[in-house]
Parts: sequence; structure tokens; C-alpha cells
Amino acid sequence: MDPSQLPEAFQAAFSLGMARRYFPVKKMNRVGSLVACVLLLGASLVILLYGIWDAYQAYLRNGPAVIDDRLAVPAILALAAFLIGLLSGWSAYTNWNKGAVVYEKGFAYRDRKGLRSLRWEQLLSMNAAVTRHYTNGIYTGTTHVYTLVDREGRRLVLTDGLVKVEELAALIEENTYDLLYAQAAEQYNLGQVLTFGPLVLSKGGLQIGKKTYPWQEVREISIQQGVLKVSRKDGGWFSGASAMAAAIPNLRVLLSILDQVVGIRIGK
Repeated sequence: MDPSQLPEAFQAAFSLGMARRYFPVKKMNRVGSLVACVLLLGASLVILLYGIWDAYQAYLRNGPAVIDDRLAVPAILALAAFLIGLLSGWSAYTNWNKGAVVYEKGFAYRDRKGLRSLRWEQLLSMNAAVTRHYTNGIYTGTTHVYTLVDREGRRLVLTDGLVKVEELAALIEENTYDLLYAQAAEQYNLGQVLTFGPLVLSKGGLQIGKKTYPWQEVREISIQQGVLKVSRKDGGWFSGASAMAAAIPNLRVLLSILDQVVGIRIGK
């Protein structure tokens, strides 16, 4: 990618190597919000002026007793349009400078607070919450929320406000998986306890919440429709446990380890 094509702010992240891909904020989140702000603030002024004019005409016809009644509804409508316009303006302001760039050695993210750069080895975990929405059985879209945490405990949330945010998250995972998996595998082989959100595993077995499963007692581990499930051999209806995939950081690393220990069944 030609660095000259990047916004000037991202050219400062030269220490991350060559830029590979730029993910700008969606135009609707920036320009659309600004247009909505201008239109709503203008509408608010028009409604208020009309209300004042209408109240004045009523005053000329019937005296001051009717002013409050004639002005109340336009004033409420004008205030509502004004407040929504301010919210739209704030949305435009907060999204105006947003964007992310993937480089050879890391990625950079910019918002109204400034530019933040992360090298691949600085990333500790990523949670992915991908939700498909349906209305009366008809698919209406998918929302993506990716929560990143670095090794100093700082969080960064990436959402659909960015163009193709799911592809950005895939690139981040692609560049961090080998390192995170190697660290987790080494810790597991050394007999250390690994924590993946609600799941804890070691050479002795797997724990989900308050339920513990020694490896030799695990019948099946599966993941489908965003839920990871564990069932016990010869267990009853309530012997299994589950956890939402969105709550599990570094899900791909966890699944790789589980697949090598007991095997994984992945559904649609």
C-alpha cells in the first residue's frame, strides 16, 4: 500500500513497517451524521419560528390567553429536533477522525483522542461478538464488536463504524495467532493453568464456571451458533456446561488446544 494514500496522522506510525491496508470510518457515520445534524438544527429553528409566528397570530385574534397553548407543541418539537441534532453532531465529531491501518509489525487506530499504535506482540487478547439479527424470521444484518486488550490492560473496541471491520479483525487475528498460540501451548505443556474468560484448562482437565471436567471424562466439546458446549461421558441432562463464544478471548487459540487434547466438533 502506498503510504501517501494514508491520512497524514497514520504516516506517523512508521515504526510498524509498511502499511498493508487502511480501514476508514464509514461515510454514513461521519458525513451522514453531519448532514443529519445540520438538517435537524435547521428544522428545530424553523419549527420554533413557526410556533412563535403562529402564537403571535393567535394573540392578535384572541389575546394573550392562548399564547401558551399555541406555542407548547412547536416548542417541544423544536427542542426534540435540537437535541437529536446535537447528538448527530456529536456522532459526526467522534467519528470524523476514526480509522485503522494494518502494518507489517502491528496496527494503528485513530479516533478523536488521537493515534494509538500496537505491535503484534503487545496484544494480549481479542474477543469477538458477532450477532446475526432477524426480524420475523428474516435476516436483517450482522453486527460486529471486537474487544482488544493489550498487555498493559488497555482496551480497544472495534465496531461496524469502520468499513469492513470483520476483515480488520481477521487480519489482526492472523498476525497474532501464532504468537499467542505458542505462548499458550508452552504454558500448557509446563503444567500451568490457562484462563480463557469463563473457561479454565490445565493438564488435569477443563473447568466452565463451577463445573470441572477431567479430560478422561469429557465425551464431546462442540461449538455451534456462537456457543461452546462440553458434555460428560455417561452424564445426565444437566452434566454438561456451555459458554458464549463472544465471552471467550482468543477463541481460536483455545479451540486449537482443545482440538489437540480431546477434539472439537464445529457446527454451523
